[in-house]
Amino acid sequence: MNDKIITQLDTVSQQLHARSRALSQPDRDNDIAIMMSALAVTMKAVRSLGEDMNQLNGPKGLGSDGS
Repeated sequence: MNDKIITQLDTVSQQLHARSRALSQPDRDNDIAIMMSALAVTMKAVRSLGEDMNQLNGPKGLGSDGS
């Protein structure tokens, strides 16, 4: 996973969290808010895994896959 994808996941995850908080108001559809929040958490986990994998791969050009 490259840095651009990780940054995009982080940005969209933050937007989903903000939107889910807005929808979780008493007069809104809480089911959609819960699903959006769960998706945002999943995206954060994927981003974190991507960062971990990039660290395991090591610097580019030193026997890593070069991604």
